Amino acid sequence: MARVHSLKYALSLTSSVALNILLVGMYMCNRGKQNWTEEAMAEAEAVSSISCSGHGKAFLDGLVLDGKPVCECNMCYGGSDCSQLLPDCMVDADRY
Repeated sequence: MARVHSLKYALSLTSSVALNILLVGMYMCNRGKQNWTEEAMAEAEAVSSISCSGHGKAFLDGLVLDGKPVCECNMCYGGSDCSQLLPDCMVDADRY
């Protein structure tokens, strides 16, 4: 019976050491590389820095022109940065 327990302990110790070596190896291989969360954060910050004059928004998964996100303007506004008020535009204030 004591031999079975010592075999279980030896097997546990061996698998624990092997797992630790594997995890340390994976960590060392990926050190210095940017992970997907950091890339997504950088992309989101770049899109949020686009100025839409307070009359629209740019979205990461929105409209794209020449590989860059562009402003999606609110009603009655247009232009590349949503700064142009469109003439003769009627807005239903009750819907908002």
